[in-house]
Amino acid sequence: MSILRVRKVAFINFGLLLIFLASWISWYIYPLARTITKEFSVEYGFAAAEWEEHFFYGKVSYAAVPSLFGGSNIPFFDKIYFQLNGDSKCTFVLYVNDDLLDELAEWFDFSESNASDVPMEVRAVKVGDKFIVKSMASTDGALTWEDLMDGYHFYWCFVGVSIVAFMFILGIILIFVALVHKPRQLKPQESPSGVES
Repeated sequence: MSILRVRKVAFINFGLLLIFLASWISWYIYPLARTITKEFSVEYGFAAAEWEEHFFYGKVSYAAVPSLFGGSNIPFFDKIYFQLNGDSKCTFVLYVNDDLLDELAEWFDFSESNASDVPMEVRAVKVGDKFIVKSMASTDGALTWEDLMDGYHFYWCFVGVSIVAFMFILGIILIFVALVHKPRQLKPQESPSGVES
């Protein structure tokens, strides 16, 4: 197998890998991106009734950190799932990094034994079957809209969408180059006259 043919297969494989990674990352980004687009839709009057934000009040009855990326401090992968008032049909997703968790821990910690005793107000947007948290507040403190959406979610959503777009376009280009590029045919060199072989 020639080196050009190996390069062609490698281009196709790397292109498919980049497209797969872009799809995988976009699956993690989608809930937040959808929350942000819903917010702008409400702000500019394009939203339907089901796009409005929801307010909840209660005590945390269940909280969990996904085991795959728990505590990784990687945007979109680090999140906390929790429920209020024992309602298993309503799951909240809180996307936070370590800095926001430290700020939250000053007045509320999901792992504390008294976490279920603290009443809390949650503002969230429904995406699919889950609610993406936009702000949280109790009598002891608050994680505001500015902290979560403006200071963290919006920035990393923009960065994430840019990375996904770059990876997807680069993957398409690699596959296109591999399929369209025709390797040069090397002509066999004739030995110079008078030279014995």
